[in-house]
Amino acid sequence: MSNVMRKLLLLLLPVVALAFTGCAGLEFAPKRAVWYYHPELPAADRAIAKAQAEGKDKECPNEFNAAAKMRDAAYDTYLSCKTQEGIDMAKKAVEMANALCPKPPAPAPTPEPKPVVEKPKEKEVAVIRIVNFDFDKYNIKAVFKPELDMAAEFIKKYPNPDITIDGYTDNKGSFKYNMRLSIKRAEAAKAALVKNGIDGNKIKTVGHSYNDPIADNKTKEGRAKNRRAEIHIVGK
Repeated sequence: MSNVMRKLLLLLLPVVALAFTGCAGLEFAPKRAVWYYHPELPAADRAIAKAQAEGKDKECPNEFNAAAKMRDAAYDTYLSCKTQEGIDMAKKAVEMANALCPKPPAPAPTPEPKPVVEKPKEKEVAVIRIVNFDFDKYNIKAVFKPELDMAAEFIKKYPNPDITIDGYTDNKGSFKYNMRLSIKRAEAAKAALVKNGIDGNKIKTVGHSYNDPIADNKTKEGRAKNRRAEIHIVGK
């Protein structure tokens, strides 16, 4: 090898070494006439492609387009010699792509029914059930007024009874709203007894919202049965 060739080779070796050293830590991903990029940029490409393959470009197009624009802006910034800023934008594009079309949160669990406190069966002399309140109503329907009249006459046979009226609802609406409605139903039954001569001071009203159903709330018929008031009469 001639001296000229040796000198030329010695001059080229640092250039070749510098070229290889400059690509260390970069990823071969030819795009826009550039062969090597920091790995965050091709990672953004892969994240966008994966989201598109999963159909997220159609499921939530606005969010998908925003992620794709962030990826494109990352390349534009990177190639304008703002390397770190472009890398940060590429990371953001990956986060946006991975977060596309989130599933809605699971519905809150239905509150557990309150434990039922058993009344002393040996003293309870009657349970009169008033059913079929109309949806979201608490007025006593005319068909049940005769039964309330008879309940009042029955109560008068006991000199000092304990009377509790329990109101209930179906499970349509919030627990808090139905609690107020169940109390109004119990109060409506109480007003009917007072009108028939029963001392209102002896009557306790309790609301239960949609706790303690007696029928299936999944059916129209079951919900109608659960919209009720019950009169518990305990003789002494």
